[in-house]
Amino acid sequence: MVHQFQTRHPEFEGFSEYYADRIRPELIARDSARKAAASRGMTFGAGAAVAVMALGAFAANYTADRVFLFVGVIVALFAGYFAWSFCTDKIRKETKSRIVEAVLGHVGWRFDSYVGSYNTEPFDDLFLLPQKYDRAKFEDAITGEAHGAAFRSTEAHLERETRDSKGNRRYRTVFRGQLMTMDFPTRNFGRTIVLRDKGMFNRKMRGDMKRVGLVDPIFEKLFEAYSTDQVEGRVILDPVFMQAMLDLEASVSGKNIRFGFAKDTLFIAVETPNQFEAGSMTRSLDDPAPTQKIIDEVGLLFDIADKLQLAKKTGFERRGQS
Repeated sequence: MVHQFQTRHPEFEGFSEYYADRIRPELIARDSARKAAASRGMTFGAGAAVAVMALGAFAANYTADRVFLFVGVIVALFAGYFAWSFCTDKIRKETKSRIVEAVLGHVGWRFDSYVGSYNTEPFDDLFLLPQKYDRAKFEDAITGEAHGAAFRSTEAHLERETRDSKGNRRYRTVFRGQLMTMDFPTRNFGRTIVLRDKGMFNRKMRGDMKRVGLVDPIFEKLFEAYSTDQVEGRVILDPVFMQAMLDLEASVSGKNIRFGFAKDTLFIAVETPNQFEAGSMTRSLDDPAPTQKIIDEVGLLFDIADKLQLAKKTGFERRGQS
């Protein structure tokens, strides 16, 4: 029986059959490798955990300090998890790439796990990222076209350098998540940004942008909006669009989504764990849940593109049409 994935856009037409004919057989064939890797992970993980706990017990007995036993248990859990992750890492990455490439390839998008560099300056200019970070790593780039809008998403890990009293260098994560852009060639936005509400720490202005009141009181409590064009800001940030952004945040298991418009581009930053994972290595690789999650996320991006394109068709676009 063919599993029917839930889709709402014509780009996914025929995907369930494609998955059943081409992708699922590959995943089933790889499942023996998953089971073997999981078995090795359990064996090495249990061995590492027992060894560390034994060492902790010996130290606690030798020093008569039970804190060593407590520390041993904590370290043993980490050691077991590390061994498990190490043994299953290869099959997890291979499965992730195959599923992501299958979904994105079906809608004409591209996935690249390696990203050499990424220009974060536009996000910085729109106050979407922390003001200071000293080290950045990027991976898992997705590019494609969403109903007339050029889309790009990249996972980013930004760190700030700190030094302790002895001058030792350390790095602290200040942002880990997705950086997304959607380019609309026929649009000409002013500068509008939407940040999370910070209560008494909200500002009246952000650069050359003034605060914009949101129509819906629910979103007014969650966000603070700023724009160079008050009318444009209110029209763009209607309740339907704001809900679509919250849905996108939920679909990527994210938090603190913030976004902004400048010229012909929508910029989105959302804090997330690693995306497009292959699912649990304790379950069969042909489990459809991870694939459905990717389909849902791509579908929401189509929805966002449609919302902004509709704004143009209904007469909002008063600029950039000459």
